[in-house]
Amino acid sequence: MIFTRAGRFASIGMLTISLVMACSDESDTRHIFEVAFVGDVHFHDVFAEFHDGAFAGLPVRVGEEERYAVVRTMEAQLMSTRLFNENYFVFLATLDDIVARGIRFVVLPGDFSDDGQPIHLRGLRKILERYERDHGLRFFLAPGNHDPVRPYSLEAGKWDFLGAGGMAQPIFSSGHVACIQVNEMPVGYYEVHPTICSDELIALGYEAVLTEMGDFGLVPGEADVYFETPFSEYHHHEYDYSRGLKWARYDKRQYEVCHQGSGGKFRRDGYSGCLSIADMSYLVEPVEGLWLLSIDANVYVPIAEADTTNRTDPSNFEGPGNAGFNSVMSHKRHLLDWIDSVHSRADSLGKTVFAFSHYPAVDFYRGARPVIEELWGRDRFQLARVPEGDTSRELVRHGLRIHVGTHMHMNNTGLYRDPESGGTLFNIQSPSLAGYMPAYKILSSAGAREYVDVETVVIDDVPGFDSLFPLYEMEWRRLYQEGQTPVWDRAVLESRSYREYIDWHLRELTRLRFMPQEWPEDLILILSQLDGFGLKVLLMSEAPITPEDATARLRVASSDGLAGDTLLAWLLQVDSEELMQRSQSASERFEAHGFTRKDLEEWSGEDVIVDLYRLRNAGSLAARDIPRERLEQYRLIAAGVQDPSARSRNEQEVQHRLRLVFETITRFAAGMPDADFRINVHSGTVERR
Repeated sequence: MIFTRAGRFASIGMLTISLVMACSDESDTRHIFEVAFVGDVHFHDVFAEFHDGAFAGLPVRVGEEERYAVVRTMEAQLMSTRLFNENYFVFLATLDDIVARGIRFVVLPGDFSDDGQPIHLRGLRKILERYERDHGLRFFLAPGNHDPVRPYSLEAGKWDFLGAGGMAQPIFSSGHVACIQVNEMPVGYYEVHPTICSDELIALGYEAVLTEMGDFGLVPGEADVYFETPFSEYHHHEYDYSRGLKWARYDKRQYEVCHQGSGGKFRRDGYSGCLSIADMSYLVEPVEGLWLLSIDANVYVPIAEADTTNRTDPSNFEGPGNAGFNSVMSHKRHLLDWIDSVHSRADSLGKTVFAFSHYPAVDFYRGARPVIEELWGRDRFQLARVPEGDTSRELVRHGLRIHVGTHMHMNNTGLYRDPESGGTLFNIQSPSLAGYMPAYKILSSAGAREYVDVETVVIDDVPGFDSLFPLYEMEWRRLYQEGQTPVWDRAVLESRSYREYIDWHLRELTRLRFMPQEWPEDLILILSQLDGFGLKVLLMSEAPITPEDATARLRVASSDGLAGDTLLAWLLQVDSEELMQRSQSASERFEAHGFTRKDLEEWSGEDVIVDLYRLRNAGSLAARDIPRERLEQYRLIAAGVQDPSARSRNEQEVQHRLRLVFETITRFAAGMPDADFRINVHSGTVERR
């Protein structure tokens, strides 16, 4: 079964055409297409009702009304790269902003849900239907790795819903091990309420997601000019609504994938574990001239020992989170010829194509990848998710030019230029509303298809964003009263705006998760105990310091309460007179660039770490939270201004590793325009707007 939208958009189609017409004069009529891209919503219905009555939620006052909230703990939010609860409020604020701008087409490029659970998909559908009905919006979804988690429905749930008294409340689907073996609990969890079992928490597979959400782009609307999937067997001039509906059915959207690579006509001798699963890619022309190309880049690779007799067993497949387009090249080859065909036909028919998927199509690390690999290693900083150059080249050669991706929760613009053909692929990374920096993208294009303008809209103020704070206060007080040290800082609850709150989320996420999991111990100790001036003096030291020596010395300094110049002298193993001389030399070198010692003492090494993540996630938008002078000081340090000799250092020296940190920051702060800019499609160039 799939939902259809027969009759629902018969009038909206003509309304949208009238809204996107723009005339420079009576003799020059041009279409202007505007599309909003809202990435990684991770929608969680905080006011959801369990149809089976399994959990009522917790009472909370929202405005003048008392409601019951189904939320995750603040501890869970601050240990995750995304919020779970406040997404509800920011999503509504974003849709209201889109309505106010007169935009009618809205793309949700994956992770529109948080694990495709019935209770949350149901709530999302109600909101999308309301904005369609009341404001004439039209939504287009692309699946992400959280919707669905596996191609077939998976037993699921969470340990950390917030329960009565501020305690964690586990809720799982009935077939999950937590409901079968009720004493099973992950190590490290404090006392929790007894587990609640409800199939409202099952992670739905493709067929169920299509049934629930098909009305939003995954199947054609009656007013659409055109619709197809990679499997459709008709030409553009043969299209009608009934054909579109037929080929949008779940059973018509199947392809074969094997453990070793693509199946079907691409299948090679010796391939094993071959299974058929769904592909939800589609092309839709909602109004004459605009083609929205939704690429389902979820790649679920069958495990080596896949049980081909139980073909719908979700455990047969690996998750798609680290796959993306790199794995499309090996396991989903059928998409490449289709992408090529779409763009070739668009050129011949004069259509404007906006392509999108959940995954980036171009390296998103602004040239910092080699530095990251050297310092943190190839298995950190989500390097597994970076598209390889060969992947981007293949996409260029199959016609892809303008692509909007998400998944990384980053604001970024990437360009790949094929060295042989000169063809270009622009990848526009739309950030997540559920992380730092909360924003969405608007793409607009004239019918002449010469330019694509990109605007980035940051969501600062969100009505009701703090509605759930009384529940978090209860959680914090329970930990405090029981003598436990709350892992999260209560000051989060003093946030005065959504953007301030999301910055707090990043800072706490950095402290609680990123630093312990991603950073070497020696760098954590150095950056947590030195300010900017101390770091500069350390980097000027001619005597190499190994990570082992730095760690040992700083542990002693911490236990003895050393700080300031005394700590720095101990770390460098110099007396006070020698330290004074080095400090004077460091001051003179930076004074030549207009900065004093006091300027560098205003920021700490911990600020360096947080700023690195701010820049990684937000690019130029992070300038709202990082002073311009501090960014310039980072740049000077990375450029080696404080050490003109710039002598080569062994990669194991602390000084060299610190320089890599500042070089990473500098590269994250550079790169192509990523906020408001214009892409010249023909020349493959970008200019700021």
